[in-house]
Amino acid sequence: MDEGTRARLLRRGIHVASAGLLSYYLLPPDMYGAGFPREAVVLTFLVPVLAIEAYRWKRRPKIPGLRENEKKRISAVAWGAVGLALAFVLFPQDIVVPCVLGLALVDPLIGELRLGWPRGYPWIPLAAYFLICLATGLGWAPSLLATAVAMAAEAPKVAEVDDDFRMLVAPLVALWLWGRFFGL
Repeated sequence: MDEGTRARLLRRGIHVASAGLLSYYLLPPDMYGAGFPREAVVLTFLVPVLAIEAYRWKRRPKIPGLRENEKKRISAVAWGAVGLALAFVLFPQDIVVPCVLGLALVDPLIGELRLGWPRGYPWIPLAAYFLICLATGLGWAPSLLATAVAMAAEAPKVAEVDDDFRMLVAPLVALWLWGRFFGL
């Protein structure tokens, strides 16, 4: 297996593994009476990621899985970590779960389809994201909204803000607004 394939599989694996961060919701809100809220746990993950990102910018080490276009911009991992932190701290669980699963599972699917079977894009990712939303308890209308917004946020190549952030935060904001006006 060549280095490019290993790096691609590493990136895909990190994406899929990020679904495990939903175990955050298994922590009690009062952290077993320890004196700090479970939201503080988010910092134990975010601070090291941002510290490594700052080190990466200062020293420019070779990091496995880092794409060529990330060498001169904020990495997808840092963008994803910030998006996940915002999701867990600012948004309700019932909309975070489908959006995190959508990012974790559908974004790497999109990458693989574009690489090996472009005719499957965008139809397979649209269906997958929609089914994830339905399976996690969103109604059909919010599921359609989240799917459309996530796919629209993922599609453009915007160097300044990685799609790992956009594909998570954009549907969260859309669902939150939907919930405020129409309920979920």
